[in-house]
Amino acid sequence: MRPHRLRVTAFGAFGGTVEVCFDDLASAGLFLLHGETGAGKTTLLDAIGFALYGRVPGERGKARRLRSDHASPDTPTEVQLEATMGGRRMRITRKPEQQRPKRRGGGVTTEQAKILLEEAADHTWRAVSTRAGEADDEIKDLMGMSAEQFYQVVLLPQGQFAQFLHSDATDRQRLLQKLFGTDRFRAVEDWLAERRRITAHEVEDAKQAVKELSARVAQVSGAAGVDGTAASPGDLEASPSDPAAFAGELPDRAWALRLVEAAVAEAAARQAEVGACRAELGQAQDRQRSAERLAERQRRRADALRTHDQLAQDTPRIEALRQELSAARRGAEVAPGLDEADRTAAALADACLAESQARAAVPETAQAGPQAPVAELRAAAQQHVTMSGRLDGLRSTEQQAAAEEQTAAAAQIAANALAGRIAAAQAKVDAQREQRPTLSGRRDQAREAAERLPGVQAEASRHQRAAADMVGLVQSRTDAAQHSQAYIAAKLEHAELVDEAARLRMARIDGMRAELAAALVDGAPCPVCGSLDHPELCELTGERVTRE
Repeated sequence: MRPHRLRVTAFGAFGGTVEVCFDDLASAGLFLLHGETGAGKTTLLDAIGFALYGRVPGERGKARRLRSDHASPDTPTEVQLEATMGGRRMRITRKPEQQRPKRRGGGVTTEQAKILLEEAADHTWRAVSTRAGEADDEIKDLMGMSAEQFYQVVLLPQGQFAQFLHSDATDRQRLLQKLFGTDRFRAVEDWLAERRRITAHEVEDAKQAVKELSARVAQVSGAAGVDGTAASPGDLEASPSDPAAFAGELPDRAWALRLVEAAVAEAAARQAEVGACRAELGQAQDRQRSAERLAERQRRRADALRTHDQLAQDTPRIEALRQELSAARRGAEVAPGLDEADRTAAALADACLAESQARAAVPETAQAGPQAPVAELRAAAQQHVTMSGRLDGLRSTEQQAAAEEQTAAAAQIAANALAGRIAAAQAKVDAQREQRPTLSGRRDQAREAAERLPGVQAEASRHQRAAADMVGLVQSRTDAAQHSQAYIAAKLEHAELVDEAARLRMARIDGMRAELAAALVDGAPCPVCGSLDHPELCELTGERVTRE
């Protein structure tokens, strides 16, 4: 917070209006508020605290009497502070709770406390808040500290400072804790002391654990070697096996280093053996996989040879069965027509026999003369009509048999065509059987390629990652080169700017002599040497460099 202007009216020791411009006072750096007792030095500080937080520090804040006893009744008590807080130029106008004469009639009335918080914007003042709580919160946020912290750190109350000067060491310590709120530092000291005690206990426990561990390590290393064999005398000298050797201080680092070196050497030897065993195991596994693949191929070859021999042995029987199947298919196709033809021929024979019988019976009836019964004639006629109908049916059956014979001939032609297709299929099967060894070899090659595919894919992925890493490395090297060039350019610019600053500083020093000479007047003493005569005045020869 940097104050710029303070104006107080009827506040504290000032009965009227007093205005202080801190910018004018601070133009030379530090400034001092001094004067006789009661001149109003403390009132100005109280006014700053009241403008910021609405109260004054110390006992004066408890009395709640901020209005000046020398002010006229018509003059209201008011404090206005213009300051920069948090990078913002603010103006605070605050009035305390006070008594004022009534505007109508006699007597006085109580006027409540008021505040106006404004901010400078474009050479004008913009109202930010007129409510006490909201304005106080905004000021607290801008200041970054509460009223208690402000009065403890920035404005030290005079009465407590005098008490501090005349108090003993114990009272002074309590007073400093009260003024500056050092309870948290006492808490920090207590916490640090407690942490020191806890850490000391942890260190002792860790030392004891290290001693016990060292004793166990020494016992194990002295009893047996790393590989389970008896330890050598040199190892026993390098690692004492007596746990009581570590009952006092921690073991020597040299012993631990020697033990670690021995363990590392043994581990390296065992690691080499493990690597050799792994290499032998890998070779054995490769040979095993090769043998398994060879055995699988031999088994498939034996199966194929057995299948081929079996097919060669079954070829005549298969051919006979194929011919029998073809004949059966042809017979099945013409069997219905032949059956129907047989039934038709039998019906035709029966019809012819019946016709001959009917023809033989008719003359006998005619020879019987008129004495033959009418019923018998009617029966014969009816039988004759029936036979005629059966003959008509047999004629249609004969036509159907002829059609079925044509169908059988067409079926025979279709059977011959199917036989040709079967022969072509057999030739195709024979051709494919001849191609089977070649296809089997291709299948084996494809299977081997499929087995090698994961390894090839993994290798390809590794190469792709390596290529991506190389691209990233090239890009990183390019960026590093660009950054290096930028760094070199920045260093050159920095060197040039340093040279320019040195040149300007020398020019300023040279120009100061010329400025001093320009202000000298004959008869007036020189501020440097005190001489009244100025025979040779310095003149500015180069560029003029001002303080700004």
